[in-house]
Amino acid sequence: MPVDDLRETNPPSNPELLDALAAYLVKTKFDIKAMIRAIAASRTYQLSPTPNATNVNDEQNFSRALFRRLPAEVLMDAVCDVTGIDEKFDGMPRGYRAVKVWDSQVQHYFLKLFGRPARATVCECERVTGATIGQALHLMNSPNLQAKLTHEAGQLNRLTLRHEDDSEIVRLLYLSTFSRPPTENEMNNALQYLGTRRFQRRKAVEDLAWSLMNSLEFIFNH
Repeated sequence: MPVDDLRETNPPSNPELLDALAAYLVKTKFDIKAMIRAIAASRTYQLSPTPNATNVNDEQNFSRALFRRLPAEVLMDAVCDVTGIDEKFDGMPRGYRAVKVWDSQVQHYFLKLFGRPARATVCECERVTGATIGQALHLMNSPNLQAKLTHEAGQLNRLTLRHEDDSEIVRLLYLSTFSRPPTENEMNNALQYLGTRRFQRRKAVEDLAWSLMNSLEFIFNH
Protein backbone atom coordinates (compact mmCIF):
# COMPACT_ATOMS: atom_id res chain seq x y z
CA MET A 1 0.00 0.00 0.00
CA PRO A 2 -0.69 2.31 -1.66
CA VAL A 3 -1.38 0.21 -4.75
CA ASP A 4 0.44 2.59 -7.09
CA ASP A 5 3.64 2.77 -5.00
CA LEU A 6 5.78 0.10 -6.67
CA ARG A 7 9.36 0.20 -5.43
CA GLU A 8 11.84 -2.14 -3.75
CA THR A 9 11.66 -0.24 -0.47
CA ASN A 10 7.87 -0.79 -0.31
CA PRO A 11 7.56 -4.58 -0.65
CA PRO A 12 4.16 -6.29 -1.10
CA SER A 13 2.50 -7.62 2.05
CA ASN A 14 2.02 -11.00 0.37
CA PRO A 15 4.74 -11.53 -2.28
CA GLU A 16 3.75 -15.16 -2.88
CA LEU A 17 0.20 -14.11 -3.80
CA LEU A 18 1.50 -11.35 -6.07
CA ASP A 19 3.76 -13.84 -7.86
CA ALA A 20 0.87 -16.30 -8.21
CA LEU A 21 -1.35 -13.65 -9.74
CA ALA A 22 1.42 -12.62 -12.13
CA ALA A 23 1.87 -16.26 -13.20
CA TYR A 24 -1.89 -16.62 -13.70
CA LEU A 25 -1.97 -13.48 -15.82
CA VAL A 26 0.77 -14.87 -18.06
CA LYS A 27 -0.97 -18.27 -18.23
CA THR A 28 -4.23 -16.67 -19.40
CA LYS A 29 -2.36 -14.59 -22.02
CA PHE A 30 -2.96 -11.38 -20.07
CA ASP A 31 -6.74 -11.79 -20.02
CA ILE A 32 -7.78 -9.06 -17.58
CA LYS A 33 -11.38 -10.30 -17.37
CA ALA A 34 -10.12 -13.77 -16.39
CA MET A 35 -7.93 -12.18 -13.72
CA ILE A 36 -10.83 -10.19 -12.27
CA ARG A 37 -13.03 -13.30 -12.37
CA ALA A 38 -10.42 -15.32 -10.47
CA ILE A 39 -10.02 -12.62 -7.81
CA ALA A 40 -13.78 -12.13 -7.39
CA ALA A 41 -14.29 -15.89 -7.03
CA SER A 42 -11.68 -16.21 -4.29
CA ARG A 43 -12.57 -16.89 -0.65
CA THR A 44 -10.75 -13.77 0.51
CA TYR A 45 -12.67 -11.49 -1.85
CA GLN A 46 -15.99 -13.01 -0.74
CA LEU A 47 -15.39 -12.67 3.00
CA SER A 48 -18.24 -11.19 5.01
CA PRO A 49 -17.92 -7.60 6.29
CA THR A 50 -19.44 -8.71 9.60
CA PRO A 51 -16.59 -8.88 12.14
CA ASN A 52 -16.11 -11.58 14.73
CA ALA A 53 -14.16 -11.69 17.98
CA THR A 54 -10.87 -12.41 16.21
CA ASN A 55 -10.90 -9.71 13.53
CA VAL A 56 -13.03 -6.88 14.88
CA ASN A 57 -10.02 -4.53 14.97
CA ASP A 58 -8.30 -5.76 11.81
CA GLU A 59 -8.29 -3.16 9.05
CA GLN A 60 -5.23 -4.20 7.06
CA ASN A 61 -4.81 -8.00 6.94
CA PHE A 62 -7.94 -8.80 4.89
CA SER A 63 -9.39 -11.20 7.46
CA ARG A 64 -12.79 -9.67 6.68
CA ALA A 65 -14.25 -7.40 4.06
CA LEU A 66 -14.11 -3.68 4.81
CA PHE A 67 -16.79 -1.19 3.92
CA ARG A 68 -15.67 1.02 1.03
CA ARG A 69 -17.78 3.84 -0.35
CA LEU A 70 -18.45 3.56 -4.04
CA PRO A 71 -16.31 5.95 -6.12
CA ALA A 72 -18.12 9.13 -7.12
CA GLU A 73 -18.46 8.15 -10.76
CA VAL A 74 -19.73 4.64 -9.99
CA LEU A 75 -22.28 5.97 -7.50
CA MET A 76 -23.56 8.53 -10.00
CA ASP A 77 -24.03 5.82 -12.62
CA ALA A 78 -25.77 3.61 -10.05
CA VAL A 79 -28.26 6.39 -9.32
CA CYS A 80 -28.97 6.69 -13.04
CA ASP A 81 -29.37 2.91 -13.39
CA VAL A 82 -31.89 2.68 -10.54
CA THR A 83 -33.97 5.66 -11.65
CA GLY A 84 -33.65 5.03 -15.38
CA ILE A 85 -32.77 8.67 -16.02
CA ASP A 86 -29.39 9.57 -17.52
CA GLU A 87 -27.16 12.38 -16.25
CA LYS A 88 -26.13 15.24 -18.55
CA PHE A 89 -22.50 16.32 -18.24
CA ASP A 90 -21.22 19.57 -19.75
CA GLY A 91 -19.75 18.97 -23.18
CA MET A 92 -20.93 15.37 -23.26
CA PRO A 93 -23.96 13.86 -25.02
CA ARG A 94 -26.88 12.78 -22.86
CA GLY A 95 -26.51 9.18 -21.81
CA TYR A 96 -22.74 9.48 -21.31
CA ARG A 97 -21.83 7.56 -18.17
CA ALA A 98 -19.85 9.21 -15.38
CA VAL A 99 -17.12 6.56 -15.50
CA LYS A 100 -16.46 7.54 -19.13
CA VAL A 101 -16.03 11.28 -18.49
CA TRP A 102 -12.33 11.63 -19.19
CA ASP A 103 -12.06 15.36 -18.43
CA SER A 104 -11.80 15.80 -14.66
CA GLN A 105 -12.37 19.53 -15.10
CA VAL A 106 -16.00 19.01 -16.16
CA GLN A 107 -18.00 20.80 -13.48
CA HIS A 108 -20.39 18.51 -11.64
CA TYR A 109 -21.50 19.04 -8.05
CA PHE A 110 -22.25 15.38 -7.27
CA LEU A 111 -18.88 14.12 -8.54
CA LYS A 112 -17.01 16.85 -6.67
CA LEU A 113 -18.92 16.26 -3.45
CA PHE A 114 -18.23 12.53 -3.53
CA GLY A 115 -14.50 12.94 -4.07
CA ARG A 116 -13.73 12.72 -7.78
CA PRO A 117 -9.96 13.23 -8.16
CA ALA A 118 -8.58 16.23 -10.02
CA ARG A 119 -6.10 13.94 -11.84
CA ALA A 120 -3.36 16.51 -11.43
CA THR A 121 -0.96 13.79 -10.26
CA VAL A 122 -0.70 10.01 -10.52
CA CYS A 123 -1.22 9.60 -6.76
CA GLU A 124 -4.21 7.52 -5.71
CA CYS A 125 -4.50 9.82 -2.70
CA GLU A 126 -6.22 12.44 -4.87
CA ARG A 127 -9.49 10.55 -4.63
CA VAL A 128 -11.42 11.28 -1.43
CA THR A 129 -13.01 8.06 -0.20
CA GLY A 130 -14.33 9.09 3.21
CA ALA A 131 -18.02 9.63 3.88
CA THR A 132 -19.21 13.07 4.97
CA ILE A 133 -22.36 14.68 6.34
CA GLY A 134 -22.61 16.70 3.13
CA GLN A 135 -22.82 13.52 1.07
CA ALA A 136 -25.56 12.09 3.26
CA LEU A 137 -27.56 15.32 3.15
CA HIS A 138 -27.18 15.52 -0.62
CA LEU A 139 -28.57 12.02 -1.15
CA MET A 140 -31.48 12.79 1.16
CA ASN A 141 -32.35 16.25 -0.20
CA SER A 142 -30.88 16.62 -3.70
CA PRO A 143 -33.32 18.22 -6.17
CA ASN A 144 -31.46 16.42 -8.97
CA LEU A 145 -32.00 13.04 -7.34
CA GLN A 146 -35.63 13.87 -6.59
CA ALA A 147 -36.16 14.84 -10.22
CA LYS A 148 -34.79 11.48 -11.35
CA LEU A 149 -37.04 9.61 -8.92
CA THR A 150 -40.19 11.43 -10.04
CA HIS A 151 -39.44 11.67 -13.76
CA GLU A 152 -42.37 10.67 -15.97
CA ALA A 153 -40.06 8.62 -18.19
CA GLY A 154 -38.22 7.10 -15.26
CA GLN A 155 -37.93 3.51 -14.12
CA LEU A 156 -40.17 3.98 -11.07
CA ASN A 157 -43.11 5.28 -13.08
CA ARG A 158 -42.72 2.39 -15.53
CA LEU A 159 -42.66 -0.15 -12.70
CA THR A 160 -45.80 1.32 -11.15
CA LEU A 161 -47.72 1.24 -14.44
CA ARG A 162 -46.47 -2.16 -15.54
CA HIS A 163 -46.92 -4.21 -12.37
CA GLU A 164 -50.11 -4.45 -10.33
CA ASP A 165 -48.41 -6.83 -7.91
CA ASP A 166 -46.57 -4.83 -5.25
CA SER A 167 -44.30 -7.76 -4.44
CA GLU A 168 -42.94 -7.74 -8.00
CA ILE A 169 -42.17 -4.03 -7.73
CA VAL A 170 -40.35 -4.59 -4.44
CA ARG A 171 -38.38 -7.49 -5.90
CA LEU A 172 -37.29 -5.46 -8.93
CA LEU A 173 -36.35 -2.45 -6.80
CA TYR A 174 -34.11 -4.59 -4.60
CA LEU A 175 -32.51 -6.20 -7.63
CA SER A 176 -31.77 -2.82 -9.22
CA THR A 177 -30.41 -1.19 -6.04
CA PHE A 178 -28.74 -4.07 -4.18
CA SER A 179 -28.34 -6.71 -6.93
CA ARG A 180 -30.19 -9.19 -4.74
CA PRO A 181 -33.80 -10.10 -3.94
CA PRO A 182 -35.31 -8.80 -0.69
CA THR A 183 -35.32 -10.94 2.42
CA GLU A 184 -38.64 -12.09 3.79
CA ASN A 185 -38.58 -9.38 6.44
CA GLU A 186 -37.65 -6.68 3.91
CA MET A 187 -40.44 -7.82 1.59
CA ASN A 188 -43.02 -7.75 4.37
CA ASN A 189 -41.97 -4.27 5.52
CA ALA A 190 -42.05 -2.89 1.98
CA LEU A 191 -45.44 -4.45 1.21
CA GLN A 192 -46.85 -3.08 4.44
CA TYR A 193 -45.62 0.41 3.53
CA LEU A 194 -46.99 0.24 -0.01
CA GLY A 195 -50.28 -1.20 1.26
CA THR A 196 -50.94 1.80 3.49
CA ARG A 197 -50.55 4.18 0.54
CA ARG A 198 -52.75 2.63 -2.11
CA PHE A 199 -54.06 6.02 -3.24
CA GLN A 200 -50.51 7.36 -3.67
CA ARG A 201 -48.96 4.21 -5.07
CA ARG A 202 -46.43 5.86 -7.38
CA LYS A 203 -45.32 8.25 -4.64
CA ALA A 204 -44.94 5.31 -2.27
CA VAL A 205 -42.77 3.45 -4.80
CA GLU A 206 -40.62 6.56 -5.20
CA ASP A 207 -40.26 6.84 -1.42
CA LEU A 208 -39.25 3.19 -1.17
CA ALA A 209 -36.62 3.61 -3.89
CA TRP A 210 -35.35 6.78 -2.18
CA SER A 211 -34.94 4.93 1.12
CA LEU A 212 -33.02 2.08 -0.55
CA MET A 213 -30.70 4.53 -2.31
CA ASN A 214 -29.91 6.19 1.02
CA SER A 215 -28.94 2.91 2.66
CA LEU A 216 -25.41 1.78 3.45
CA GLU A 217 -25.83 -1.24 1.19
CA PHE A 218 -26.36 1.01 -1.84
CA ILE A 219 -23.67 3.58 -1.08
CA PHE A 220 -20.94 1.20 0.10
CA ASN A 221 -19.19 -1.74 -1.51
CA HIS A 222 -19.00 -4.56 1.04
